[in-house]
Amino acid sequence: MSGNDGNDKEPTLDIARGDAALSKHLKNSLGVLKDKVDDPQFKRLVDDIVSGRRSLRDMASDPTFTRALDPLVEQGAQTYRELSDEDKEELARQGEEQFEQLREDIENPSAPRRSDDGDDDLSDRTWMR
Repeated sequence: MSGNDGNDKEPTLDIARGDAALSKHLKNSLGVLKDKVDDPQFKRLVDDIVSGRRSLRDMASDPTFTRALDPLVEQGAQTYRELSDEDKEELARQGEEQFEQLREDIENPSAPRRSDDGDDDLSDRTWMR
């Protein structure tokens, strides 16, 4: 794992292929999952990945990952199946806006944010409850 251009203070996740916004989004998502899963091994695994000590690819083959996330994935898939087409489109739009904001924040960190929420906590903006 490596930073993008030497200006990053945190490593870019391997599967992001140098896309700092995608890496940040994945790290935020891992943080949300870490908060939802009550498994100390999973929490350590997430910490190792976010810090750059392990690869996100490693996580997919780790039994801790499967054990911890299978119930959440099934619950999230069921919730998504129950959404209307309009709600699914709105979620897609929100996701695109989040990526756009992350990219803007990375490219120009001193610029004021477009939204006034002030943080990167995505837990209230997800269909995976």
